[in-house]
Amino acid sequence: MKRLGIVLHRAGNKSLVVRGDEVKSNKVSGEIPKLNSVVMDRTLNKIGKLVSIFGPVNQPYFLVKGFKQIPDSEFRVLVNERIYIR
Repeated sequence: MKRLGIVLHRAGNKSLVVRGDEVKSNKVSGEIPKLNSVVMDRTLNKIGKLVSIFGPVNQPYFLVKGFKQIPDSEFRVLVNERIYIR
């Protein structure tokens, strides 16, 4: 399990904008996660998939599209929380 970043806010219906952890310049360029990777919260519940990567290369932003079976109330709780990727 790898840290993805901290949830900044909700974006539309069951989508989250995440500020990624800072990528160090001495790391290999393969550190950015792959699209369609499963995203989990700190209790290892699957919450969605990574659908977009944007912003600066050294600290990217991610758009996570939530799974349909997850209620909206769980997405509200995730704001300002750290999320992870498998």
